[in-house]
Amino acid sequence: MSDLEIRPSKPTDAPHLTKLAHRAKASWGYPTTWMDRWSQALTLTRAYLKTHPGFVAERDGKIVGMCMLELRLENARVEHVWIDPDYQRQGIGRALIARALEAAAATGSRFVVIESDPYAEEFYLKLGAHRTGFVRAPMPGAPDRILPVLELATPADLLDHNLASADQH
Repeated sequence: MSDLEIRPSKPTDAPHLTKLAHRAKASWGYPTTWMDRWSQALTLTRAYLKTHPGFVAERDGKIVGMCMLELRLENARVEHVWIDPDYQRQGIGRALIARALEAAAATGSRFVVIESDPYAEEFYLKLGAHRTGFVRAPMPGAPDRILPVLELATPADLLDHNLASADQH
């Protein structure tokens, strides 16, 4: 992945990131009616990008992935992790999450919360996340649909854990 560049997102990325979010979500085969309902939530505005730190992955000058970090009083949240369908399963998501975890740790967050799409849960679990619950997310034709809620430790938390383990030996 030496040709992959990860850089901070900027407000001028908004149109490109919005297209990417829509394209990536649609790649999971969701019905058009669901995609229409999610259109606003998948739209990243300049104001959102000014307010929340985020990261963009580029390959050969093309935006191929993104990850946003929402910093809150009690924790940090990872949002809008989208990888261009043509570039999935190449380590881009992993690299973006690693960068977001470092940024969250730098603010003092010990973990990040992820409200995951059901199709993305396995990805986060492979990164070491654990499920802490779920939120109901009914959709037409799927009244029992839920979204898993996960937590992923930041590097600072991992460091503290390793130090505590070493002290016990």
